[in-house]
Amino acid sequence: MEQLLLQFESLTAHRPSPTTPAAATAAAAQQASTFVPPIAGVGANGASTFTPPLSLRSRFPDVKAAVIVAIITHEFKAADLHKLDPMNRDKETAYTFNGSTNQFEVSHRAAREYKNPFSILIPLTTYFKVLAFHVNNNAATDAFWDYSAHLLKLVAEYEWHAVYAYHSIFFNRRRAEMAAGDYSRWGQSENGLLAEHVYGHRKPNPSKQAKNTATTRSNPAEACRKFNDGKCLNMPCPWGRPHTCSSCGKSDHSKLQHKD
Repeated sequence: MEQLLLQFESLTAHRPSPTTPAAATAAAAQQASTFVPPIAGVGANGASTFTPPLSLRSRFPDVKAAVIVAIITHEFKAADLHKLDPMNRDKETAYTFNGSTNQFEVSHRAAREYKNPFSILIPLTTYFKVLAFHVNNNAATDAFWDYSAHLLKLVAEYEWHAVYAYHSIFFNRRRAEMAAGDYSRWGQSENGLLAEHVYGHRKPNPSKQAKNTATTRSNPAEACRKFNDGKCLNMPCPWGRPHTCSSCGKSDHSKLQHKD
């Protein structure tokens, strides 16, 4: 009997312990958290010594290795998004001459050419795809797409130059947080920045503009402008307007012939 008990204890001692509910909850919580341990790949002088994994290179073959490294080490700035733009990334690097230092420096002209929302939204999508593939964290990925939706809404309601100013500052603020492993702030708008840069630049309502224009054009009582300029001499008026003086309203002369 004692031998049987010893054999049973020996078998149960080597059986893998089942996953407890607490362990499963902890695993789920890790995926739900936007904290991702930062990369420990920085040299003594602050330069990155990290090499992008082969999986990242194969997943994004059109993105240069140096750009991938900058993205996942959070050295990539808002002004660098043009490097992910398929229309700009293959252009040769431009240089400008600095007269004060007598040296040629990299020109940032391409970074200043964010003239429309697509010049940001398209490369930003690639940027988020690289980050999402790298961190492999559902909550962080959700935060990325929340920001994309937030940016699209701003683009629809406000002038682009104001939205771009907000985006640039917002983007660069997230870099330090991500370097510390926190990706959550991508999913949270900054009301202070919005008030400072965006809220005062709402787009004019196109429907109201069209309505006002239509009202102006369809006013049949308005005197013919071309007649008053001496250019419309046909009767009846091709535009259906009265040939009357726009100054006094009389029909025997135009504004050019009007005398006070």
